[in-house]
Amino acid sequence: MRLLILSFLLVWTFNFSQAQDIYTLNKSKEFASYLFKSGQYELAAVEYERLLFMEKDNDSLKIALVDSYFQNGQLNKAVKRTESLYPSLNDFSVPMAELYLQMLILGKKFESFDQNSDNLPIDQQKRSVYDFHREIMAGNWKKVETKIPQLSNNNHPSISGLIRLSKKAESFKPKKPWAAVLMSAVLPGSGKFYTGDFKDGIFSLLVVGGTAFQSYRGFNKDGASSTVGWVFAGLSTGFYAGNLYGSGKAAQVYNQNYWLEIEKDAEAIIRASY
Repeated sequence: MRLLILSFLLVWTFNFSQAQDIYTLNKSKEFASYLFKSGQYELAAVEYERLLFMEKDNDSLKIALVDSYFQNGQLNKAVKRTESLYPSLNDFSVPMAELYLQMLILGKKFESFDQNSDNLPIDQQKRSVYDFHREIMAGNWKKVETKIPQLSNNNHPSISGLIRLSKKAESFKPKKPWAAVLMSAVLPGSGKFYTGDFKDGIFSLLVVGGTAFQSYRGFNKDGASSTVGWVFAGLSTGFYAGNLYGSGKAAQVYNQNYWLEIEKDAEAIIRASY
């Protein structure tokens, strides 16, 4: 009888402890989910790391952990953690494969994307969207144009915005540095006007023109020996040379800023669609 009672107590104690463990685990998952949904991604990642230690084969926890790093802006860490959790491409689930490609695209890890995308379990329609995103983030606008007809029937939320952005990129007429320099050589500051930098253009015109005028006054008053004339002539020559260099540079900066703005808008559209 005593043996029967002891056996019963042991079984009851074991079942109770197991129930407690399950309760604690579920509560931890709920807490990690709360942290993620409330935007506390760093803390969520810590909690998901702890949960994965207890359930190392839980794919949902793996995805949540990687996404926590991703949402926290730790993109490189998210990619590396993904690759450590999934040693083989055959181990990727569909949601994890999609998240992985999204990270490679936004992280501009195009070589890894090209090597792995065809071997991941993603359907053709989504694959075509990711290929489209990849070319846009790489700035391959000619390839983007060739891919647009293939996406005409695709209702992915990023397509319409990216097509409009592609048209904006296609219509861009870059400013020519040599043209800006030539214009400023004829009329100081006009090269800056050409690039839309009116404030600097007016400043260059006034400074070069003002110092040149003071030099003229000095020479007109005291002749070739005028100290004032030579001082202002030197200043005017320096400002004039700086005006030429600045005009060419302004054209380059204008072009760079245009493409940076395109890239920023593209990333915003793509990120929002994920």
